[in-house]
Formats: sequence, C-alpha cells, structure tokens
Amino acid sequence: MLNIVQIVVSVVLIVIILLQVKGSGFGAALGGMSGGSVYRTKRGLEKTLFQATIILTIVFIFVSFLSVQSQK
Repeated sequence: MLNIVQIVVSVVLIVIILLQVKGSGFGAALGGMSGGSVYRTKRGLEKTLFQATIILTIVFIFVSFLSVQSQK
C-alpha cells in the first residue's frame, strides 16, 4: 500500500516540477536571468506550485521513511 502511495506522490511531484520549469521560460531554466531582474517574488499559480512542491517533497520523504520502516 505504501508503495502505491509513494508512486502516486512521485508522479504528481514530477508533474508539478515540470509545470514550474515550463512556466519559467527556457532561459530561466538554464540559469539565465529573465527580464533582467535578479530578485522576483512568486505570485498566484507560481507560488501555489512552489508550495505544493515543498509539501509533496515532505510527504514523499515521510512515506519513503515509513516504507523502509515497515519492511524491517
């Protein structure tokens, strides 16, 4: 059961990360500055995707830890 949860969380995490990279543009994805600004705040959907990435990463690590502990 934990393996299925881990697979689902990882697929959703991959999709969210790909959406972030697609939305930032090719130059920014390669490390270039977009629009000449060094610092930019995240707003709207970009901020939501960023926060979802953090939460799903924590969930993925927690489920992975539980999966390892249940196999001992």
